[in-house]
Amino acid sequence: MLKQITMMTVAAIAASLAAAQPAIQVAQATPDGKTLIVPEDQKSKGAVYYAITDKDRQIYFESNAPLENIKGQSNDAIGYAVLSPDRPGTLVAGEWHLPVSSMKTGIELRDEHLAGKDWLDASSHPDIIVQVRELKGVTETKRSAAFTAYAGTLVVDLTLHGVTRTIEIPKSAITLMPASDATRKVAKGDLMSLRSKFTVTLADYGVSHPVIGEKVAKDVEIDVSLFLSTLPPERQ
Repeated sequence: MLKQITMMTVAAIAASLAAAQPAIQVAQATPDGKTLIVPEDQKSKGAVYYAITDKDRQIYFESNAPLENIKGQSNDAIGYAVLSPDRPGTLVAGEWHLPVSSMKTGIELRDEHLAGKDWLDASSHPDIIVQVRELKGVTETKRSAAFTAYAGTLVVDLTLHGVTRTIEIPKSAITLMPASDATRKVAKGDLMSLRSKFTVTLADYGVSHPVIGEKVAKDVEIDVSLFLSTLPPERQ
């Protein structure tokens, strides 16, 4: 009886703490769903670059478990990044939303399972959300007439499966490319590329399943490759 009361008390405290946590403030999608509406307080911080979707792969993920190797991708991430006007190559804000339903592994039934309640639960948490805190320790790594490249540690709040955690991603690369005949083959406007690689531990985001550790890796490798333009999608 005492054990039951203790368990009920712990559960009640946990529920109370969860209810007390404020919901994260996220940017809203534009009416056409092609990008996010940039909050005015972020827009004023610098030049805004908008993610280019439906072209090259943006997100690649790999789960390398003892009994199965799963690889997947998506090119449906929408959002923006804000570049500092006085700190070269430095991001000062940004946000991207990746629809869970857009993540494809090459097997339709497996994609359905991935988005299901036992895994990422797209019905309750439709988007994976990344919110930029800062790009710190930025250094210039290469410069030419066509581009300038920088590297630093990207600090973001990652929301997955309804759980938000702050993570740091070292060796993140930013490349800035002024508009030219070459860049117009990708998109109009000045361009930015963002490359980052990091690891997501599923347990950190409340994702649990009996096959984790056997058919699905505990740690999933993520490779981000975004292209962004100073012109929003409706002006492309």
